[in-house]
Amino acid sequence: MAGKTQSVLCGACHVAVQGPANPNPQDTFSCPSCGRADSFESVMASVKAFVVEMTNRHMQESMRKAARGNKGLKFTGKPIQKGEHPFITEFKL
Repeated sequence: MAGKTQSVLCGACHVAVQGPANPNPQDTFSCPSCGRADSFESVMASVKAFVVEMTNRHMQESMRKAARGNKGLKFTGKPIQKGEHPFITEFKL
C-alpha cells in the first residue's frame, strides 16, 4: 500500500477537504460544503484515529467470523463503537 494516496473527507459531509498542496502542521484545511476547518496536524490526527478504528473493527469482525461455528473457539469481545471523527478518508480494507 506504499505510495497510494487517499482523499481526506469531511466527517459530516463526506466531501474532500481543501488546503495547501504541501502543508505545514499549522496550515488550515476546510470543507467547502459545511466550512468545518482545522489545522493539518489535527486533520491528520483525526484521519489516523479513523483508520485505526476501522482496522480494529475489521479485525474484530474477522475474528468473530472465524470463531463462529467453531466449538473450540469462543469470541467474547464487545463490539467496537463507532467514534466521531471530524475528518475521515476513503479507507477500504
